[in-house]
Amino acid sequence: MVVFAILFMLLAILNIFFPAMGWYMRYGWMVKGDSEPSDAYLMMSRISSVIVLIVFLIFFVPLIFS
Repeated sequence: MVVFAILFMLLAILNIFFPAMGWYMRYGWMVKGDSEPSDAYLMMSRISSVIVLIVFLIFFVPLIFS
């Protein structure tokens, strides 16, 4: 369970700092030619990762370590 929590937090932090990497892994390989994620996608990806990380830290981490 602790390994899952650490992995989840690392993925959320990685998505906060490098949201384009997630886009390339999910959509970029399907597009032929040069294509970039939009600024709106990058911003929403960062915002959603911050929200998910905060919710995870508030609700699930205390359950794991108690």
